[in-house]
Parts: sequence; structure tokens; C-alpha cells
Amino acid sequence: MIRTRRHGLLALLAIGLVATASGCTATPSPTPPGSSASPAPTPSVSASPTVEITFDDGELLDPSQKAAWADPLAGAEGYSVVTTDDGDGSWSYKSDDTGCVIGYWHGAPTGDAAAGDSALSDQLLAAQFATTADEISGFAKDDAAPFRTPSELVQTRAVAGADEEAGATYIVAARAFAALGQGFVATLQCPAKTNVADVWSLLSSGPNAFQLVFSRSG
Repeated sequence: MIRTRRHGLLALLAIGLVATASGCTATPSPTPPGSSASPAPTPSVSASPTVEITFDDGELLDPSQKAAWADPLAGAEGYSVVTTDDGDGSWSYKSDDTGCVIGYWHGAPTGDAAAGDSALSDQLLAAQFATTADEISGFAKDDAAPFRTPSELVQTRAVAGADEEAGATYIVAARAFAALGQGFVATLQCPAKTNVADVWSLLSSGPNAFQLVFSRSG
């Protein structure tokens, strides 16, 4: 976990979480509410399903499908809206119980798709910290904060840290799917005394806050 007092990367962290996303340059592609598309129980791949959709597995995804946040916190009891999606592909909620803020972003990743899902995910992280992918890669880790589908984990690149001056701990996780032309970022910011990793795990197993659903496009 990174700890700092307003220097280096963390001085660039937007306290408004993913909802501010001032560093993001990707073009958002919000999922229309009330879409009639039926989500597939698991993403379609051209090889046998895996327990975890790794970065390498991303190459096997069927490009005729699209992914979207399940967004189970929308209207959920105990969560209030902090920001709404006003067209930039980001929104956030606050937990009444923990005081933690959960932020979401989705859009098109920038960069060369041939670089692969891991490198493109670092570019998504870099945009959140208003820095470069090369710099963020030294802080990001695999598997620290996975996303999931209804039945599988989804490998991510994630940065965990603490901003002592803001009195907060946080996790920022990103996953790009080069084959689908989509990227997803989730941010969890909690009060300083809260174990943010434990809260991430609870949100993943309880309301499935970091769940993606896959459906056929068109």
C-alpha cells in the first residue's frame, strides 16, 4: 500500500473518485438504462471457460458481445448517489454504513489494442492519476482487486493507497478488453481507519458491486 503526504502520484488523486475522472481522455460509451439486451451468464470465449478471465484470456473474447457494469447499487437501500452519469461514463455512490464511496467509469480505452489488456488497463489507471502508464505500472498490481462476472473473476490492474492529508484509503482498479474496445474502472475510497481491501471483498461478495455482465451487441 502506498502512503504519502501530497507528493508523487497520490498528490494527483482526485478525491471525487472516478466520477471526476478529469484525467480520462477515453471517449465514454454509456450503457443506456433499461436496455433490452439479455446478459449472458458468462462471457463467450473461443476456448474452454476459465475460473478467472485473465489478461491473456481477453484475446479469446468474442468481439460480437459487449460488457457493462451490473450496477447493483442503483436504488439499493443504504446507498446514496454522490454523482450521476452526465455523459462522461462515470458515476458514484456512498455507503451510509461505512462512509465509503464507490465510483464507476466505462468507456473506450486509448492506445494500441495490440499492446494487450494488461498494458491498456495501465493506461486507464494512468488517466485516473493524471500520469503515464509507465509511471503507474510501478504501483499497479495484478489480482489485488478483481472484478467479476456472475460466475467468474476478472483480472484487473489495481493501485491501493492511503492519502494521509485527505484522511482516506483507496483502491483504483481497471480492466481493458482490447477485443471488445471497452474499458472499465472502479474506485473505492474509505475513511482512513477502514481496511479498504476488506470492504472491496465484501462489496464483491455481497451486492456484487464490481460485477460485469456480457451480452450480445446489436
